[in-house]
Amino acid sequence: MNKIKIVLVDDHRLFLDGIKSLLSEVDFIDIIGEASSGNEALDLLSNIKPDIIMMDISMKGLSGIDVSKEITKLYPDIKIMILSMHTNEEFVINAIKAGAKGYLSKDTSKEELLDAIQIIQEGGECYSKLISENFLKSYVKKYKAEQSLIENKILTQREIEILKLAVHGLSNKEIADKLFISTKTVDSHKNNIMQKLKLKNTAEMVLYAVKNKLIEI
Repeated sequence: MNKIKIVLVDDHRLFLDGIKSLLSEVDFIDIIGEASSGNEALDLLSNIKPDIIMMDISMKGLSGIDVSKEITKLYPDIKIMILSMHTNEEFVINAIKAGAKGYLSKDTSKEELLDAIQIIQEGGECYSKLISENFLKSYVKKYKAEQSLIENKILTQREIEILKLAVHGLSNKEIADKLFISTKTVDSHKNNIMQKLKLKNTAEMVLYAVKNKLIEI
């Protein structure tokens, strides 16, 4: 059986040494490199080619998301695995969009970590139990909040959709392009939302969306 070649990337030396020590004891894993920053990781990959690169999200300089985008573009055969303390929905979704095949919490068990490495090496995707549970809870919470607004005839499904995109910072044109409607229609929906909810500006829209569990900070 060929060993799985892994590069580790983390700007916390203690954690990097700890994970290196843990994985070095595993007979099917070969740690072929390590880096303490995103830039250092990209430099390293110009000389060595691991099967999997395992890295943190929050690092000085380039983030794990930025590095993932570059690796996906430059080295599509390298599988990306995120190991981070950040387990909220936004971080996970951004990592997946950037090309990550796995996302585990740093407090995951050794057994779960090794299982994830093997799953990802074989072409699968893997997310820690904690992250999966958080996703499910978040989805259910948002779904119930949206259904309540619709059932009580406070907002329509389309208005909720536009409200969520607007509070995430998308312009009218970006919303229009995303939903395949005109900017005039978007503007009309936003005016209706403001009138229905008695809101004055975007800041109040954001506050409303957070209070009513339509989005998370």
